[in-house]
Amino acid sequence: MYGQDVGLRLRHVRESLRLSRREVEERSRGEFKESILAMYENAKRRIPTPRLQRLADIYGVSASFLLGESVIPERGAPMDVEALLMSDPKFSEDERALIKNVLSIIKAKRRAEGKE
Repeated sequence: MYGQDVGLRLRHVRESLRLSRREVEERSRGEFKESILAMYENAKRRIPTPRLQRLADIYGVSASFLLGESVIPERGAPMDVEALLMSDPKFSEDERALIKNVLSIIKAKRRAEGKE
């Protein structure tokens, strides 16, 4: 369960920053290979703490956020709220669907009001 939770958070944080795995590999100057990132995100390989901290630094979030110990990324990096909400492994699929529906209603309202 730990690996899945961390992997899900890693993937959603990366996606919220609109980064591909290839872009993370490039940003890290090859420290994090695309294939290794996929293994971490899919819980096929457990991420060592020092590497988790390094990815947290690259993503601009705290390691405690990636570990699920904090619900706030802390470092103030601009992120996609939807992706952050989806990264919480405690939500069921039904709850995730509900969150997506509520967010789509809010987005539609903003568009109608000319705020987006």
